[in-house]
Amino acid sequence: MKEFLNLREAAEKLGVHSVTVNRYCQDGKLTYYQVGSRKRFLLEDINNFLEGARRHAKANESENPFSID
Repeated sequence: MKEFLNLREAAEKLGVHSVTVNRYCQDGKLTYYQVGSRKRFLLEDINNFLEGARRHAKANESENPFSID
């Protein structure tokens, strides 16, 4: 069975505020399911979002705007 998280749990897992999670949803960056008036998040989608963020950060490591060449 798939595990769903509520907004607060998703925010905790992502390490951000619930307002930020809502912004990710509005921007189409994070998949969610509307259940009545509430958002629900699959744990798998949260983990995929985190993995994508890690890959993006790793790909941009050499593009540090603060480095002095």
